[in-house]
Amino acid sequence: MLMPFDLLLPLGGLLFLLPLNPLLSSVAASAWVMAQLVLAPKQKRWALWPLAMVILLMARTWWLNEMPHPASSQDGLLLVTSLLAATGISQARWPWLLRFSLLPLPLLITQITAKPWTPNPLVGANQAAYLLGLLLIIAIAWCWQRAAPLAVLSAILALLMVWQTSSRAALLSSVLALAFVYLRERAKEASLLPNLFILIALAIAGLAGKQLLRPSSTGIPGLNPSSDMGRLAIGQCYFNLPFSGNNRLLHGVGFERPKEFCHQIINGGIADHAHNLYLQLWANAGLLGLIGLGLLITLLLNSWRQSEGLLEPLPRRVGQAALAYTLLQSFFDVSLIHWPITQVFTGILLAIPLSVNGSVTTPDRS
Repeated sequence: MLMPFDLLLPLGGLLFLLPLNPLLSSVAASAWVMAQLVLAPKQKRWALWPLAMVILLMARTWWLNEMPHPASSQDGLLLVTSLLAATGISQARWPWLLRFSLLPLPLLITQITAKPWTPNPLVGANQAAYLLGLLLIIAIAWCWQRAAPLAVLSAILALLMVWQTSSRAALLSSVLALAFVYLRERAKEASLLPNLFILIALAIAGLAGKQLLRPSSTGIPGLNPSSDMGRLAIGQCYFNLPFSGNNRLLHGVGFERPKEFCHQIINGGIADHAHNLYLQLWANAGLLGLIGLGLLITLLLNSWRQSEGLLEPLPRRVGQAALAYTLLQSFFDVSLIHWPITQVFTGILLAIPLSVNGSVTTPDRS
């Protein structure tokens, strides 16, 4: 069942998506992490209580969003701390926690406007869409498990909201992540090809519908030359930074000087980040940063191999899709590292396979 402080997560999501000061969402998200660390199972406290000390020491940094932006070492620290904190979530608690995280969706109905919809102007459309993409994954997985009225309503609302933000990264990554999990399950049942053809047909129909509703100037659905060429240009600049001398190949240029390097005009604005999380880490932290990311991804993949059969369908599908979503979306943007609430939500969902322990019985995999 839920812990009382679990309501901090949907509260944080709501404060982030409403036109309010987003710092309020950082307080709620960080407070959830703190409570989860302090109330960790006894066998985990030797590691998680020192992390609680780190949270307390850096509360001002996260609550007031004072780290260098759009990328900082503190972003990675909060993401990993959230992941480790969530390893203490019991298997009985996961379904409740996931479903309750969808509470912001019906409360945002009156806020929806025409495309491109920016739920919170102080946050930005892409950053809000990243979080909505995670909620879309949870809602679809819940509807997949059981087509209850609330599940169907949540899926419709989440899809509508992601669509209205016009965030191609969030929509494409969430759809591809869910398709990956669906096809993976069908492959185990020897029914991969028919379902693959069905998904391809749906994708073609969706792209055709998109072109009818909102035609692209190029005739290719989803292509925006002014934005895409700007992203490629600034991405190339960040790719070249580690080769610019001063041992930057090993440790990058650092996170503390975001205004000193690459800038690119995109759609009338100045972009100062790589629009690609992997290029951002490569530029800021060099080979060491990519090695660290590789270690984390390897840990998560190995954990899924060991724990997949021990998880209930809802957390299993959400966790696998969230991992695929994060890896895919990171190719298109760095919305994950703009605000603590997105780091906390991501860390929690990535921790699903790590929360399994030997006492869990094998559930019905239907």
